[in-house]
Amino acid sequence: MIKLSYSTQMSYKVTDAEKHQAEQAFLYFNAAGKTLTDAQDYLNVMKTPFKDNQDMAPDDVWKARPVVRRFRDTAIDKFNIFKRDAFKCVDLMQIFSTDTQTLKLIKSFISAIDELEVSVNSFVDLFNDLQAKNFVTDAVASIETIQKQCDDIDEIIDERIKSHIQTNILATSWVDTIGNDLDMKIEKKTPLILDLYNKRQEQLNDAVEERGRVGV
Repeated sequence: MIKLSYSTQMSYKVTDAEKHQAEQAFLYFNAAGKTLTDAQDYLNVMKTPFKDNQDMAPDDVWKARPVVRRFRDTAIDKFNIFKRDAFKCVDLMQIFSTDTQTLKLIKSFISAIDELEVSVNSFVDLFNDLQAKNFVTDAVASIETIQKQCDDIDEIIDERIKSHIQTNILATSWVDTIGNDLDMKIEKKTPLILDLYNKRQEQLNDAVEERGRVGV
């Protein structure tokens, strides 16, 4: 079966194979959003205590260097997992690259991740000098920048790309989503006025039959 997309941009017919790939991309964008949130939330492990103790002495940070460096390494791993998921998302959407709207959204997604990577690398560079006077305050500021960028990427995923896939490629709406989640289908209802008319006719027919029986 060939399903026609209702997007003004995607005016060609979406094949079953393309629809299947779009569904796979949607799932990977979901996964990417979750791994991004995991990486973003993990940064609070350092941000919370550092923000509450911004007058921490450089010597105290140095003494805790094994823990601090393990935090750094884990943070890097989590963002790399997100990048791998994001790469898969982009790869699956290549089939729709001839559509200008899709291409614009994917370019925004890639650009936002490039900016995030620059910020993450700058954050990692801070760990080269744990005894720097402003290490704690700089680390907090860097983390907050990264978390803001994560929020922006999450918005691109949820409110723009996933919405575009559902509406313009899969041509589904919130009604379909809720129906699938609840395993329900909306039944075709008889117009109320017609329903009342049918009931009235049934009552009249019953009355006629009753009079016929009485006459007999």
